[in-house]
Amino acid sequence: MSAKIKYIAGITTLLIVLVIGFIMYGLNLIAIEDKYGDLVTVREKVEDGDLILKSNDEFDDKQEMDFQEFGIIEKSWGKVYVWDNKNTLRKPLFDWAEKENAQKVKVLRVKNKIDYGKIQKVNGKYNYLLKSDEFELVTESL
Repeated sequence: MSAKIKYIAGITTLLIVLVIGFIMYGLNLIAIEDKYGDLVTVREKVEDGDLILKSNDEFDDKQEMDFQEFGIIEKSWGKVYVWDNKNTLRKPLFDWAEKENAQKVKVLRVKNKIDYGKIQKVNGKYNYLLKSDEFELVTESL
């Protein structure tokens, strides 16, 4: 084969690989959007050890949300999992948040080391954590 044919074959192969790569990347983004839905921004912003709060109530603009559950975020191989507050059960983020039930979540980042086992409910909810100096709000899904 002449150098010209090898050059054309190389460029053609490179273009085919690039087009297939872009298609696969786009399909991956679509799969993530389909899986996480409204939680895509939560998935992108969380880090290992973040605290996630979940409200089981229907949201009304006039009332404050009551957060009855919390979990601890774990990121592994591009997937996001949530450990329950007893650190015994790990679920994928979407399954834990159960978005089909219109539940709301907020993610908090710990500023200093904290023992998650000492976090207790106050009046049946964890809302006081939102006002604590120990945490900063990372993102929310409302």
